[in-house]
Amino acid sequence: MRTSGSLVLDHRYRRNKRGRTEVPNDHGSEGIVLLPPSGPHRVGTEAMHLVDESRPDPWDTGRSRELMVQLWYPAAPFADQLSAPSRYLSLPVAALVLDSWAEEDEEFDPALNGALAGVRTHAYDGAPVASGAAMPIVLLSPGLGEYRTGMTCLAEELASRGFVVASVDHPSDAAGVELPGGRVIAHQEPKFGGSEGDDEDGQGGGEFSDLVDRYLPTRVNDLRFVLDELLEPHSRWYGLIDPARIGIAGHSLGGAAAVEAARLDSRPAAAAVIDGSLYGGVLTTGLDVPVLLCGLTPPDPNDPHTLAGWEQLWSLLRGPRCRATVRGAGHMSATDFDVLAGPLGLREPGHPDDLEAFGTLPSGRGVAVVRAVLTAFFEEHLTDRCPQLHSQFDGLSEVSLHDRAGSDTSHH
Repeated sequence: MRTSGSLVLDHRYRRNKRGRTEVPNDHGSEGIVLLPPSGPHRVGTEAMHLVDESRPDPWDTGRSRELMVQLWYPAAPFADQLSAPSRYLSLPVAALVLDSWAEEDEEFDPALNGALAGVRTHAYDGAPVASGAAMPIVLLSPGLGEYRTGMTCLAEELASRGFVVASVDHPSDAAGVELPGGRVIAHQEPKFGGSEGDDEDGQGGGEFSDLVDRYLPTRVNDLRFVLDELLEPHSRWYGLIDPARIGIAGHSLGGAAAVEAARLDSRPAAAAVIDGSLYGGVLTTGLDVPVLLCGLTPPDPNDPHTLAGWEQLWSLLRGPRCRATVRGAGHMSATDFDVLAGPLGLREPGHPDDLEAFGTLPSGRGVAVVRAVLTAFFEEHLTDRCPQLHSQFDGLSEVSLHDRAGSDTSHH
């Protein structure tokens, strides 16, 4: 059963696992391994706890807004000799993530929590930062009900190619967030009401008023606060990040937050949306910075509102723009679960929900293609070392690109 509103809401896709209660054991003695990054750099990672004293938490107004941020970055060549590989998730958060995939009243073997928490990454915890010039940064905002390390495949790829990446957990919006001291904040579903037709401009009201009026602006404020903190002179990242080369990207609701943050904040120099619906003032004002719209799911004739905001925004983009379609992908193909769902026993090929979540591409192929598109976009617009986006996809037959002139380029 899905939450109201189709892929609009980044809902967690729930499927009947036909009574599976045991941990699958088809991923070898070393556990489940994410796709390795392909760039020249080793990758380091660290978690940051931030508190915005100026802002109460919208879900707990007696507390200041607290955030957890995961950073990935190019690490020194000897990082693997000085640091241990990073842990993917804590056990409490892994349990909440898996719970979001369960049918009502379904319970998984608790050992599955350990399998997810122990997924092998390719980043080294607290590794020294690679020496060199100040680096571009990409802020990542995950989908509704997702988690900050849920796009590790994308983040490690960017970091291996010279970017700092900061992925933000949005507490009460994320699947689960564990704060220092062990306090865990679980996901809270948005409240739905009204009719979808009441909100055709995407600005607020209607069925998605809570999403538009509370979840989206909170995400935007979270992202801007993280950027403030990273660029402050007291930050250890001050001088390591180039403030003139800031990108912002998100998956589904995270994509809506990314372009809305780029509207309200002059610092992002490029923005990317990965699937899902768009909301907010950006659908009226448009943007001047380069924008990527990367679609993973085909338009649903029974849900025309889902991608209406894409057409609306496309016509208002005044800078370089690119619309990419990944054929055969699904809504979750941008996330690590494109790799993880199969080994965890959470895929049921041929099931309609599975097709919507992961498409028809083999396990891991969707996220591999998405990260190639995202990396090429940010390399083109935040670095000076990359040719134009269209030249980067030889061999990626799944990708179609639509440029400013509206031409369609498929790669075979």
